Amino acid sequence: TLFNIGLTFIWVFILYYLWNAVYADRSRIEGFTWDDMRTYIVIAYGLNALVGWRIGASMMYTIRTGEILRDLTRPLNYCGTQLASATGASIVEGIISLILTLLIGIFLLDIRAPDSPAATGLFTIAVILGYFTKALIVFSVSLLTFWTLNGVGVSWSREAIIAILSGTLIPIALMPDWLRIIAEWSPMRGIVSTPLMLYLGKATGADAAGLLLLQAAWVVGLWFFANWAWRTAFNAVEIQGG
Repeated sequence: TLFNIGLTFIWVFILYYLWNAVYADRSRIEGFTWDDMRTYIVIAYGLNALVGWRIGASMMYTIRTGEILRDLTRPLNYCGTQLASATGASIVEGIISLILTLLIGIFLLDIRAPDSPAATGLFTIAVILGYFTKALIVFSVSLLTFWTLNGVGVSWSREAIIAILSGTLIPIALMPDWLRIIAEWSPMRGIVSTPLMLYLGKATGADAAGLLLLQAAWVVGLWFFANWAWRTAFNAVEIQGG
């Protein structure tokens, strides 16, 4: 956990000073003030840490070595058991990382508090939906190990795409038009961008409701896709190890 937090803040401080230089001669960019952007940078990385890399790595390891056969003997939904396991790990690691990230951000980087009590409640709902969105994406992508037999490249590619399309690296509003359209309709938006738009009060009323409905729809869709992908991947099982 401490290692992940330390690694997170390396990137946070890099982006902090980068954006600080950008805002040196302007007060607002696409509706974001420096206070908004400073808050966005810190919380974005905290949210992305809720589902750690070890969750996907653990699943890929069991597939590669054949230990996944133990899970197949259990009369349980495999996707559901992996989500439950990920949730347990996130309670221990992810939430602690998020809380420590917020505390460091508040006391060292002077990030903003939520825009209002209503924004706090909507932000909490969005974080929960965003967590399941990322967990289901990690689960689905991890199944590629059935074909690749090594998940390192898959994991790095997954994290790079999530960092871009979720709005972790840069707010979606600042992206080129073609990329912004893709990001706005992708499920990854719900991991970082949607919670932060609610936290900062940039989405309220009908806009906020629309964002949450889009998140919920993606969670449902990803659940069915993940279960279909699991059934398909199992038919390609090839075990290494011994």
